[in-house]
Amino acid sequence: MTSAKDLAKAIESIIGANDEESTVTQFLDTGFPPFNYALTSRWDGGFPVGRIVEMSGPPSAGKTAVATTVMAAAQKAGGIAGFCDHERSFSKILAPRLGLDVEPGRFVFKKPRTFEESLTICVKACSYIREKKLIAPDAPIAWVFDSLASMVPMSALFDMKTGKEKDAADRTMNDNTALARATSAHFPAFSQHVEELNICAIFLNQVRTKIGVLYGDPRVTPGGDAPKFYASQRIMLGAAQIKKGTDVIGSEVTANVIKNKVARPFLRCEWRFMFNEDGTGRFDYERSLIEFLDKEGLIPSPRKGFVSFQGKAYGKEELARLVEKEGLYKELVAMLPAAYEPPVVAEELLTGEEEAA
Repeated sequence: MTSAKDLAKAIESIIGANDEESTVTQFLDTGFPPFNYALTSRWDGGFPVGRIVEMSGPPSAGKTAVATTVMAAAQKAGGIAGFCDHERSFSKILAPRLGLDVEPGRFVFKKPRTFEESLTICVKACSYIREKKLIAPDAPIAWVFDSLASMVPMSALFDMKTGKEKDAADRTMNDNTALARATSAHFPAFSQHVEELNICAIFLNQVRTKIGVLYGDPRVTPGGDAPKFYASQRIMLGAAQIKKGTDVIGSEVTANVIKNKVARPFLRCEWRFMFNEDGTGRFDYERSLIEFLDKEGLIPSPRKGFVSFQGKAYGKEELARLVEKEGLYKELVAMLPAAYEPPVVAEELLTGEEEAA
């Protein structure tokens, strides 16, 4: 019998040595340690670089805000960020509030008309950056597509025979499935570019509700099945209103990681996303982390609604604003344990197509 060593040499002479496995070594901080943990089983983790991530959810759940925070994390790591705005709703005025540097050269902002144009812009820009070594080889690139549901395939916008743009009357039922066919055709090659160019490609997505579903989660995402398979992480957000009297002042967001190829799957976490008077939103990570620490019994609670911090009792909201004002967030983070057993995604979200994904 031929030894394994001799067999390896023989095979290597024909097809070369074994390739390195596709291992994620870099993660981009989401800004909230419990969310990082749900994604990577580590407090300092986050979104994986070199992989595709899909994040879906209802309006005002903070999808774009999360993506903006991740883009800012890529910039802080010496990389750059890109944003393809298909919903035509991104604000370069509001984004800096979340830490994003919108200066050209640090941030690429494009408004592609088609799905294919969007992917091409991303690959061309990132390929040029890597080839010309415009940033360090290990510096990450975060590229966001907002949103997959609003990306228009070329076949739906143009007559492929004449090259002319279609009139509304020319569109048919066949165009309804064009996006699913486009993702199926392009995601296999795009996922290779994402790995080779060290991109964290984030596809934000909308949700739709199936009629007549009695068991499992009735929510589905546009774009067909290809994103479900090629995304290494899929995150489904849910949001419940936070009210003060009759006024809605924010959302209690639940992130369910319904697919994870880089860490333990099916974990979840919660945080608060609050609405400002000017119509903008912000993450209340201070209050969210205090709630997390209290729920897990990691911070002393002298009585209901109060917690002890640095030897003094505070109401949760009072402490949150003190932490924000005094810059004491790191002190809260330091209270997180090395060992932690996070909550899992609700069983009804693990049935049907999400489980198969």
